[in-house]
Amino acid sequence: MQRLRLLLIAALLLAAGGCAAPVGDFGRPRANVLNDNVLPLVGDTAAWLRGEPVSAAPFTDEERQLRDMAYAILMPPDDRQGWERQLAEWRRTRILPESRTHPWPPNYADVLLREKYRSSTARYAKLIADVRADSTRPGPFFNIAARVAEMDAVREKAIAQMWHVSAEEREHASIRIAENRMIVDWVQRRFSERLAGYQLALDRLVVATPAPAAVEAERAIAVLASRIAEYQPVPVAVAAVEPPVFAPPPGGTVSK
Repeated sequence: MQRLRLLLIAALLLAAGGCAAPVGDFGRPRANVLNDNVLPLVGDTAAWLRGEPVSAAPFTDEERQLRDMAYAILMPPDDRQGWERQLAEWRRTRILPESRTHPWPPNYADVLLREKYRSSTARYAKLIADVRADSTRPGPFFNIAARVAEMDAVREKAIAQMWHVSAEEREHASIRIAENRMIVDWVQRRFSERLAGYQLALDRLVVATPAPAAVEAERAIAVLASRIAEYQPVPVAVAAVEPPVFAPPPGGTVSK
């Protein structure tokens, strides 16, 4: 009941202002109390109730940049996918679990074919523009992900060696590592889903309205596929979402 009440409150908050058109950096909604404070707090609480990792550790600059870059990839590529964008916002803020709000690749093609255009080639132009926009994202995202992974490796060594730091601080540092890996995992899957959605959209366009622009669209999709494959993401497998139980070193104590 408590979880249900929490999600209902979140739904009202999103309906009130969370679905406004994105106007900030990286396509994110303009900074305000709802987007920057209320929704993340509600989402962290919901994630904690589900047993997911939720850290109270402060963010590094690179971790904030990682999350900013992830936003444009986690959101549906077409602004007209209104309901999907709302679900994606619920997923991004962790109000709903990622597994229960999984994007459906055919939805992009549905929206593209449903929209009325004066020229059939305009649909191809829209597809090509979206694919090319995504082609610019794998490099920057996975480069910052690699930098975050390097810092997380430093964290892991510190967790194992700095027993004078409180157990709570080391626990939240460990959880932050799990959170960072979870975001990279989300983005990695989302890239694959978007690529599948674009390919399906092209196939359906060729069937519905064949045009020479299909060749250019096919090339754009091939470029996106190669750029996704070019970057080997940092390891994303997390053995467990629960933080590890720390045992004090032999003959030592852990500070409170």
